[in-house]
Amino acid sequence: MIPDLGIPHVAFHLPQRVDDVRDWGKRTRQKTATVQNLERAGMRYYRNANGQTAIGLAASAIQRLLLASGIAPREVDCIVYVHTLQGSVAPPPQSLPGLLCDRFGFTNAEAFSFAQQHCASALGALRVIRAMFIARPHMKRVLLVGADVMPLDSERLMEAEGILGDGAFAAFIERDAAVNRLLAIATHASGHGWQGVLANNDPRLAAQYFLAARSLIAQTIRQAHCTLNDIEHILPHHLDLPAWHRLLDSLQLPRERLFAENFARIGHVTVSDAFINLADCDGLVPGRPFLLFARGVGGFSAAALLVR
Repeated sequence: MIPDLGIPHVAFHLPQRVDDVRDWGKRTRQKTATVQNLERAGMRYYRNANGQTAIGLAASAIQRLLLASGIAPREVDCIVYVHTLQGSVAPPPQSLPGLLCDRFGFTNAEAFSFAQQHCASALGALRVIRAMFIARPHMKRVLLVGADVMPLDSERLMEAEGILGDGAFAAFIERDAAVNRLLAIATHASGHGWQGVLANNDPRLAAQYFLAARSLIAQTIRQAHCTLNDIEHILPHHLDLPAWHRLLDSLQLPRERLFAENFARIGHVTVSDAFINLADCDGLVPGRPFLLFARGVGGFSAAALLVR
């Protein structure tokens, strides 16, 4: 039997330093066309960790989550840490999830990482977490936390689609939660785009991502026995805002259903976009479904349908 799961509490932390894509373009000697493409993609500002570490950002997000929820560390059964960048880990032989357990006193929690789906890893981890709840009836609460820091300013560019920002999120996934209940989740993986952002911008990949996103959204909605018109909001990853508009047009959904306020405000915060949007979106209506979506380089995508 699939348990009733939900995300009753979510928090995030963004570094204080705010950078402008135009200033970034000057510092890193980008072509004018590169910056213009970023602005057309919806980018304006992003957050810069400015020397802060991934574990520092993750700890700040967890601290906010614990304070807001009132949940004690001993009440956490498991910690799942997700990230995209290879540097967003603790130096071996240390474990970043283990360090978080030590810092906060998560004495009853198992801990592991999940990063194989790049920026889609946070939503992909929901499938793993759901399987754990099915296999372990005693499990009550999982802490899902994600963080990334890009140490090289010149490497923030995501082709013409977006700019990488630094940040972290933390969320509790709970059995029998009253709000943000998980209705369905689906993932997609292909070998296309295996070179990631190192490859030349290939329009065929953009078309494949578009078709995969459209198919995945439809699949997730079918799983939940809903219709497209039931979806109150789509909370997206912050890449290529015009492509999102084209996707909603193809689905015959009003563009206003896309929560797009954070594209220009914070850039693409890797694994954290969907959960930052979940915390920020004030338009979610009780009893109405909404969709979280994420895409990672290498052909990974994930969608989760929840109901407020």
